[in-house]
Amino acid sequence: MQLVVLATMIAVASAIGNLRVNLGDFPMQNPDLFGGDMLGVDVTVTITRYTGLILKAMDDYHKKTCVRFVPRTVETNYIRIFPGQGCYSNVGMIGGQQPVSLGQGCMFVGTIVHELGHALGFYHEQNRSDRDQYLIIYWQNIQQGMDTQFFLLQPHQNLLLDEFDYNSIMLYGNTAFSKDGRSLTMVAKTGVALYETYDKPGLSRSDIIRVKKMYNC
Repeated sequence: MQLVVLATMIAVASAIGNLRVNLGDFPMQNPDLFGGDMLGVDVTVTITRYTGLILKAMDDYHKKTCVRFVPRTVETNYIRIFPGQGCYSNVGMIGGQQPVSLGQGCMFVGTIVHELGHALGFYHEQNRSDRDQYLIIYWQNIQQGMDTQFFLLQPHQNLLLDEFDYNSIMLYGNTAFSKDGRSLTMVAKTGVALYETYDKPGLSRSDIIRVKKMYNC
């Protein structure tokens, strides 16, 4: 019974920015953050069968950071998880109800942790302003219209610019947004393999440090 309640009413007390990560909008400013570390979430009833996965993803934050996802009660700013078209979230707090889409193909713990990371205020690792020091992008292999997934932030938009993390849950795999699903779209200059979010168990060591820095804990 407790799981059903959490699945239908999980609240997040934060604010989300102006980039909807899967639609290619360019960020104009740094994302707003949810106030405090208690984030209200409301999960659409139609995806309650995935309660276990969603809670496991949230628990990754609970065990490793100070951020807490709690059942929404009266929070004005909160995250609403629903089964939309694909996996996406705004970056940071937008104010009011904030949609986080977990559609078909999104129900993996790593993918859910990734989308919650966007809601908390994190861009993709490949969007860092210093990205080209660490990755090679094969623009010719990227699906039409998806090159915006690889835009570079301006230096002043990097909220946290510590060591580049090839294992970050916010970094896509070698063939992300590939035209044919096989061709490389980005590779690490060190030669290490890049894995998709669904192949990752959750937050990396540096992800944990970044969340703690972002939310002052």
